[in-house]
Amino acid sequence: MEAAVIQYITDHKMINAGDRIGVAVSGGEDSMALLTLLNNLSQELDFEVLAIHVNHNIRKSANRDVRFVKKYCDENQIAFVKYTVNAPEYSTANKVGLEVAARELRYQCFEAAVKKHKLNKVALAHHLHDQAETVLMHLFRGCSLEGASGMAPVRGVYIRPFLETKKSDIIAYNYRNSIPHVEDETNDDNVYRRNYIRNVLLPEITREWRGAAENLAAFSRIAARDNKFILDQCDMNGIVREGNVVRIPLSRFFLPSSIVTRVIYHALGLLDMRIDIEIKHINAIIALSVDGLNGEKISLPHNGYAIKEYEYISLVRNENRPQFKEYSFRVGKTLVEGFGTISITKTISYKLAIQRGLCVIDADKLPRKAKWRFRLDGDMFEKIGGGTKKLNAYMTDKKIPARLRPTTPVLALDHEVFVVGGVAISEKVKTDRDTIDAYVLEFIRQ
Repeated sequence: MEAAVIQYITDHKMINAGDRIGVAVSGGEDSMALLTLLNNLSQELDFEVLAIHVNHNIRKSANRDVRFVKKYCDENQIAFVKYTVNAPEYSTANKVGLEVAARELRYQCFEAAVKKHKLNKVALAHHLHDQAETVLMHLFRGCSLEGASGMAPVRGVYIRPFLETKKSDIIAYNYRNSIPHVEDETNDDNVYRRNYIRNVLLPEITREWRGAAENLAAFSRIAARDNKFILDQCDMNGIVREGNVVRIPLSRFFLPSSIVTRVIYHALGLLDMRIDIEIKHINAIIALSVDGLNGEKISLPHNGYAIKEYEYISLVRNENRPQFKEYSFRVGKTLVEGFGTISITKTISYKLAIQRGLCVIDADKLPRKAKWRFRLDGDMFEKIGGGTKKLNAYMTDKKIPARLRPTTPVLALDHEVFVVGGVAISEKVKTDRDTIDAYVLEFIRQ
C-alpha cells in the first residue's frame, strides 16, 4: 500500500520538499494510518508533519480520543495541536444539522492551523470507499457532473493521499504495523445519512456487484475529467468575488446550459458555498435570472442567497444586518462595523479631488453634530440642484442594490442626510466659490 500511496502523492504533486503538512487525526483507523504513513515518509521526502485533532464535543468519549491521539504523537515524536469546538451549540444557533455543523467547525479549525502554524497542506484520510459513498450521496440528492466528480485529490491546501486506497488495505496496513486506533460509536448510528450509505446501502449493493465501490470511484474520475474539459471552454472573466458577494452578469445566462451551470458553480466556489448545493438550487438561480423581478431573492444553504440586482445575479454568503451604531465625524479613518472604512482629510486644495470623482463637502456647511450611521425610516435627502426625496427612494433611483442599502453609511443629523457614502452629497453641503476648507471623503467597503 505504501508504494501505491507514494505514487499517488507523486502523480498529483501533493507534497513538495520543505512542506509543513497538517494531518487531520480523529483517532480512527483511517486517520491513524495516514498519520503514521506520512510521518514515516517525512524524512525520505523532506517534509514536516503536524497532527491536528478537533474535539467536536458531540460524544462523551471525545476527551478519551484527545488523550489517545496526543499520547501516540508524544510516543512517536510527532507535533500535535488540538482544537475544541461545540458542534451541538453551533448546530442549534445556525439551524444546520449536526453533521454540517461539525464539518464547518472542523474546517474552520484547519484554516486556523494553516495560518498559525504556517502549513502548506492539510492531509485528509478520505479513501476509495469514502469516495464511493460521496458519489452516491450526491447522486441521490441531485447533482450535476460536478457533484458526480466526488472529492478531489487536491483542493486548495487540502490533499487526500488515500483517495484511491481501499478500506481493506488500510485495515491490513494498521494490522501489519501494529497501529492502534479508537472506535467512534457514532459510526454505527444510521440516523446520519453517510452512515446509512456506509453501513446499510453500499454493503447491500456490493453483495450484488462486488466491484461497486471501485466502479463508483472510477466513475467519479471520469466525471471529473469530462467536467474539467467543459470547464476549460468556459470564460470566467468578470466573475469576481467582492467581500461576501459574487456578481454574475445576466448576459452569462444566455449561454448554453452546460456553460451556465458551471459558471454558477464557479461563482459559488469563489464564496466557498458549494457544500450542500443541489441541482434544484442551480435551477432556481437560473429561473431567477430569467423570470425574477429586480430585488427578488432565493435562499441557498447555510444562510446564503441569490438576488437579482439590475444587470446581475448576485450570490451572497452569510450576510448579517449590522446593529445600529453612530460614529462621530472626524478627520482620519473610521471603521464602520458592517461596512468598512471611511477616510476623511481636511484641505483647501480640494478641486483635484472633485475631478477625481471623490466625495467633497464644504467644511463650514456641515453641522457639527452630524454623525455616521446606517439609514433609518424617515430619512430625507436633498439632491444636487434641488429636490428632496426619501432616502430609500433616492437609493433606488441610484440603483444601489437592495442588499447594500442597509449597510451603506450616511452622514446625518436627525433625519436630514448630507452624505450617502460613496454615492452622493447633499445640495446643502456642496462646495461653491466661497468654500475655503473642504473635507475629502473616501469609502472602502470590506
